[in-house]
Amino acid sequence: MQSINLQVFRWVFMSLFLGLGPVSLILAAYSGFSLTVPGAVLVLLSGVCYLAGCLGVTIFCNVPMNERLAKMNSSDDATRDYWTATYLPRWTFWNTVRTLACTLAAVLQVFGLVTIVAS
Repeated sequence: MQSINLQVFRWVFMSLFLGLGPVSLILAAYSGFSLTVPGAVLVLLSGVCYLAGCLGVTIFCNVPMNERLAKMNSSDDATRDYWTATYLPRWTFWNTVRTLACTLAAVLQVFGLVTIVAS
């Protein structure tokens, strides 16, 4: 996992991952001012879901665990204990939350935009 965490900082991934934050914020804000338009609430919820469920979980849950793991020596017993007892179950839980939030955000965004275009 330590080597994966080093690879994730490639510019393409980071641009897409972090770039969707402002896009979600802009769409959510625009939709917040257009709540009378059919589908706007779905777009608003999509933005909130992405910001909280994807970026929020990443910043406040996964990144701190990744940083702690990166500082550990991979051959130490304490690292193996942290990996199996703490890191793996917590990271997997929060990654599942993040995956579900991103999926929900995408579904809400599609239905919201389709509804807006169709009206």
